[in-house]
Amino acid sequence: MNSKPALRIDVVSDLVSPWCYLAVRRLKNALTRVEGASKPALRWRPFEINPAIPAEGVEVDVYLETIFGSREAGRAVLDELASASQEEGIRFDFDRVPSVPNTMDAHRLILLAEADGNGQIMADRLFRGFFEEGRDIGQPEELAQLADEAGLDSERARTVLAGDRYRDSVRLIEARVREAGFTGVPTFVVNERIAFAGVQEPETIVAAIDKALFHGLPDEDEPARLH
Repeated sequence: MNSKPALRIDVVSDLVSPWCYLAVRRLKNALTRVEGASKPALRWRPFEINPAIPAEGVEVDVYLETIFGSREAGRAVLDELASASQEEGIRFDFDRVPSVPNTMDAHRLILLAEADGNGQIMADRLFRGFFEEGRDIGQPEELAQLADEAGLDSERARTVLAGDRYRDSVRLIEARVREAGFTGVPTFVVNERIAFAGVQEPETIVAAIDKALFHGLPDEDEPARLH
């Protein structure tokens, strides 16, 4: 019998945030340092940073100007992030990213994969495809191809993406995330007890996991559940 405590981490993230990609990678690397727990289960919780982005996407420099005030300021931030991410094994190539897509369909694809326990595998492939390979993760055919590359059934993905399956699920989860008090990404919730946000150092992540696993919290201090 396995007496180790269970470890489940809710990953609240969007796929067009490079900070989410870095934070998720840093989380996974930090998990190799966690001792005394069962194999961690990561559960994807969709959060669209900008659900109003049209289906055809928004040209990346226009998007950067909207967020950072100018293309130059945005590119400077991204260059700094790319440099900092190399030690985590991420090779950002922002020059290959022409536009910022709407991520509803990508989130739906992850929820489809998660039904078979492969949600985080699909998310990882989408992150890498978008940020390192310049793939358009707003287009259903590209998403189906990425699903195939991640080891999923591409025809099943096409069928889901051609309809509305999981669309309401994405909206419902997003609403619950906001109701729980989380308004930005990336955010991580460990065993529905400890939450932390942003790109954290591995030591901070391990300490949060340790606290959630082995140190009780008063009920009033627990974050709201994300079911």
